[in-house]
Amino acid sequence: TSACGGAVLGVAVACKTWADGGVLGVAGITRTCLASPTAPKLAHVLGLGLAGAVMSRAYGGFEPLPPPGLAGQDVSLFAARLALGGLAVGLGTSMANGCTSGHGLTGLARLATRSWVAVPTFMAVAMATATLLGTSRAIPPHAPSEQMAPALGRAAACAAGLAALCLSVTAAAAAARPKLGQEAGEKLKVVEEFVTGSTFGAGLVVSTMARASKVAAFVDLGSGAWDPSLAFVMGGGLLITLPFFQLIERHPDARAALGGDLGLPLKSRAVDRNLILGSALFGVGWGTCGMCPGPIWVVVGSMPSLQVFLVLGGMLAGMAAWTASQRQGDASAKKQ
Repeated sequence: TSACGGAVLGVAVACKTWADGGVLGVAGITRTCLASPTAPKLAHVLGLGLAGAVMSRAYGGFEPLPPPGLAGQDVSLFAARLALGGLAVGLGTSMANGCTSGHGLTGLARLATRSWVAVPTFMAVAMATATLLGTSRAIPPHAPSEQMAPALGRAAACAAGLAALCLSVTAAAAAARPKLGQEAGEKLKVVEEFVTGSTFGAGLVVSTMARASKVAAFVDLGSGAWDPSLAFVMGGGLLITLPFFQLIERHPDARAALGGDLGLPLKSRAVDRNLILGSALFGVGWGTCGMCPGPIWVVVGSMPSLQVFLVLGGMLAGMAAWTASQRQGDASAKKQ
């Protein structure tokens, strides 16, 4: 199901760009919700959380945090791990301007140099961090989740249905947009963001990216039980996004289905210090807590708890800190 979930993620990414010309980068969408929230971006985050809530109740398989069996000081240490990991994820993805969705499924597919530097950097650092910290021991496999294969198959069918709905909504929006006024067009963007967010969230569930123990088993090379299955998530996603982005890159005059130009970042942007340091810091956070921005929102919807809100709070704090520092820098530059 990892490749199937990855393909669903790829469909959501492609539909997002086709519809409004933007990049489906959950870190960027979350930062926008913090700095200057808009209805479409909030709808996307709502879709991620709702996908987690619905699929957890329909199919189960989500693991509780902290893991069963922890008590006393171990719970406090685990809470600190989640909060600090979330902080590093938020700050790192802000500095690097992307995470596994933006740099991975979009940047790699566009053959963008920055993303081809960012992804190996955060992957290598995540593996080194998880191996050194023993993340698989801190976030061990959850037996009930491991036994959910039949339910996960049904969830995959549900996610595939959502992906088909996502394609249908985007196609319908493209056909209807010329006949709609500006206000109706803006409402359509909210619907599109909600559908792509829900589809992306469902893909994260099916791919098992929303399970921190599964991520830990992939990035922790010293666990003695390395699980390579998450590599198929990126592979399944790129099977969709690579041909899609290569096609639209060949048509620079293409326009988004809901109007406007494609707002894709320039591939010629230079590799800089912030990209390297941010990617490394994101890798530290991901290797520590086993979650990146998209799965964090899905888990908030599926298994809300104090521990989950600690990692969410850490991520938001890291993003807010970076945004504040950038604003301060801009203000200082204007005074000079």
